[in-house]
Amino acid sequence: MSTAFVPVQSSLAQTPPAPANPAMQNNCQRNLRTGLQFYNAGRFETAQPFFERAVKECNSSAESLYFLARNQMRLGLMTAAIENLRRSIAQNATFINSYIALAQAYTDSFRFAENREAAKGNLDQALNVLRDAERVNSKYAPIYSWRAVVLGLQGQYDRAIEAANRAIALDDDPALRSTLASLYVAEGKPDEALKIYNDAVNKYPKDSDLRIKYGTFLLARKDCTAALAHLNQAAILAPGNAEVYVYQGQALECLKSWKPAGAAYENAVALSPVRYPEAYAGLGRVYLELGDAQKARFNLTKAVALEPQNASFRYWLGKANEVLGDKAGAKAQCQKALELQNDFKEAQECVARNQ
Repeated sequence: MSTAFVPVQSSLAQTPPAPANPAMQNNCQRNLRTGLQFYNAGRFETAQPFFERAVKECNSSAESLYFLARNQMRLGLMTAAIENLRRSIAQNATFINSYIALAQAYTDSFRFAENREAAKGNLDQALNVLRDAERVNSKYAPIYSWRAVVLGLQGQYDRAIEAANRAIALDDDPALRSTLASLYVAEGKPDEALKIYNDAVNKYPKDSDLRIKYGTFLLARKDCTAALAHLNQAAILAPGNAEVYVYQGQALECLKSWKPAGAAYENAVALSPVRYPEAYAGLGRVYLELGDAQKARFNLTKAVALEPQNASFRYWLGKANEVLGDKAGAKAQCQKALELQNDFKEAQECVARNQ
């Protein structure tokens, strides 16, 4: 489980801005509202043409360019998003949201780059944008929360923690506290992170995302009982969130509570059939423990289909094949796991057993 810090995600405003040209007011507003409806439903490709039309109807206002760029970021169109956010700032140098989005676009361009070394200049660009934003409004908390994200990615943890604390002082919220805790984890100071999470949960006991992050942190520390307690609370607070049940299943697996773990994973796949391949992998491991190798193979096959480059999924599918007496299938999957992770000891042993 990753211990990397989790960036705070800013969201689109819910109310579209007024257009620059009153004669086009109705079309501008209608396109922005429709685009936002699709954006908030996660239908970014459908939202795109509405935002494009809004830019034309709104005479390329700073706000319309901002909305278009935010949607482009969700589609992975980073170059276009960066250009539109620069245009937005050029149109209105006081529109602070565009600065924050531009810093995020530069940050994401680094985070998702195949060659991070070649892309590290994007982080410097993000910091430059945030310095410009600070000159516009020095009391705007997202400036410092994103600065914490960028500095954390650069490994400048002391400065990142300072920035996160400044953001919290300006606008305390559970997401910022989670970011601060994650920075301590990344710095190798889990005890400090534990204190941050404890204080945060005491202050925001009904925040489901905070409970999930705290639960996964405890799970990474192998404190499975405490992790399950927070994940159970998260499931009560957000029963429609599939992610909760994935981690709940992992905590129950850790406690060797096989049937409840299986039920948690079943909840995850029922709510989100393709987003969490680890839920199918968890079901496969559970069914192996319960002695049903056929169902184990069925679910592990789904996990591998959804994430074929995952060495662990390949290994467990090999194990299911082995239990079913399919030595060739076991060897093939474990061999693939070794190709993906050449120091995978259990996969090496699986290959040796199934020659």
